Amino acid sequence: MKKNFSNAFKDLRKQREMTQEQIAEVLGVSCQAVSKWETNTSYPDISLLPVIADYFGVSVDCLLGHDTGKQLEEIHEACAKAEAMIAEKRYMEAIPPLREMLVKHPGNEKLMYQLAWNLSWTIKNGSMDNYNEAILLYEKILTISSDTEMILKVKRDLIHRYYTINEITKARAIAETLPPFAFCREKHLGLCNLLDGRELSEDLQSNIQLFGQTLLSCLEYFEDEKILSAEEKKPYTTESAKKKIALLKEILEV
Repeated sequence: MKKNFSNAFKDLRKQREMTQEQIAEVLGVSCQAVSKWETNTSYPDISLLPVIADYFGVSVDCLLGHDTGKQLEEIHEACAKAEAMIAEKRYMEAIPPLREMLVKHPGNEKLMYQLAWNLSWTIKNGSMDNYNEAILLYEKILTISSDTEMILKVKRDLIHRYYTINEITKARAIAETLPPFAFCREKHLGLCNLLDGRELSEDLQSNIQLFGQTLLSCLEYFEDEKILSAEEKKPYTTESAKKKIALLKEILEV
């Protein structure tokens, strides 16, 4: 048990890009205890195993050193199938397999996210219970995840989910926690000083699409006849917005 747990725990910690000090703080144990776990000199109390497994989004079996590669492959395959079902508008059909997978791999945030995403689509079938369950799953992910990309995706989705059910205050509160767009912009543009050749070209093209699509989304509000009044649109007009959108689309459609 010691060796299997040691290797699995260390791999999971490194996948999260966490130090021993950081994971020790999360689990409420000493850094020395974590060090001993990873060097096979001791292992955690059995009551702590479910807590550790839940935090990393794996089963206890996986934590004890069972085939993590197989588990990740299984989870990836389940999420891909669910996405394919959504593309085919088989919203309700996609949910039971994800529920089964989540029972098998409790606390896995990727499965939780995929289930929440699929549940959200069933609102097209009038299923508010599923929609509310999706919101609960999103909120749970925020409490357990340390993955920045996952947290940003969940917050993005929650803003829309709360908006849909007219919980505007909650939607706005979440939106206020997101980083300003300028930070994202500086990150992408900063890379341009570090890259060259084809890698630079691909990064620049990615920036054009990223910021271009964002501009396009903003301009569409000015193009719409109902969202803003003519006075509120100034100095834009519906016609000027249409011209800018047409030009922007030409730029983006290489």
